[in-house]
Amino acid sequence: MSVKKGDPKIMGDVKAVLERHNKAFNDQDLKGVMTIYASDPNTVLMGTGPGEAYVGDEAIGGAYDQFFSRFDAKTLEFSYDWILAASMGNFAWFAVTTTIAGTVKTEKRERVFNMTGTLMKEKGKWRILGMHFSRLGAEQQAAAESPK
Repeated sequence: MSVKKGDPKIMGDVKAVLERHNKAFNDQDLKGVMTIYASDPNTVLMGTGPGEAYVGDEAIGGAYDQFFSRFDAKTLEFSYDWILAASMGNFAWFAVTTTIAGTVKTEKRERVFNMTGTLMKEKGKWRILGMHFSRLGAEQQAAAESPK
């Protein structure tokens, strides 16, 4: 089976999954977020640092509960600076750089994230089997934003 790179259909499918995720995330809708993830018990969400590996529904749900406390609901805006997606059979993968702007206790904030993920087709729908996100620390972010 050949790997399809840059296929417009898979790019659209992956973007649709990310948009559903982002809407549920922005709404702080845990049930909605969890429907985006595969039902496999080894589904994983991984962050930047030590201790940020969440395997299975309970751990992933707990991570999102923590994330929800870090921003005000319905204040996030997502923009994709770069995206690549490909698929082979019932599996797809993506890599994105996204800028997320939102409000935390009336203060506007903006962060850039790199994200990669693996999707699995489950009951005819693409679902996240594994996702990794990384972001710059506060000092790195400040250095990246400072004029050169």
